Amino acid sequence: MQTERAEVSLREGESHKLSLVDNFGSGVACGEVEIVYRGNELKLLFSVKDGDIISFGTRYNEPLWKGDTAELFLSLGRDTRYLELEVNPDGVLYAAVVENGGDGMFELEFLSDPPFEAETERTAAGYRSRWTIGLDKLIDFGFDIACVRFNAFVQDYTREGLKLYAAFPTMLNTFHVPRAFGRLVLKDK
Repeated sequence: MQTERAEVSLREGESHKLSLVDNFGSGVACGEVEIVYRGNELKLLFSVKDGDIISFGTRYNEPLWKGDTAELFLSLGRDTRYLELEVNPDGVLYAAVVENGGDGMFELEFLSDPPFEAETERTAAGYRSRWTIGLDKLIDFGFDIACVRFNAFVQDYTREGLKLYAAFPTMLNTFHVPRAFGRLVLKDK
């Protein structure tokens, strides 16, 4: 895992692409996520290569992690409290607030309404998912635009087992590692 936090800095209207690489550091990528900061919104485009899609869940907040997912963890005022947002290849959403106590222990508070929207489609290479997150919707959860930490992930189930990919690899068999989150700096023009 990196010892210094990576940083992505975006001005209004700018975008930045991050490769989603093997979570254990091999460098193998399964796609990318593009992040755009525009009009008090974060827009994300996950482009995922997946030759054998395994999608689980058909309703909001079902355990989508039992199948392939694109995910974003976004801090809520401190590193140990963050949003966990997921979309499966069929466009089903999942949203929870995570209180991470460390040592693999965390509590989830499932949100009654998703704080984001997503349009997802399968492609010849896998799937693509476009997300819109209204930052003003996150204020009640403790979101602080001056102190944003994040990580983006893809979970891919294959015949060989589970493969994990991350923008900032955790080097563990979990994504719930806040010290691996990168910093996201959002600036007005």
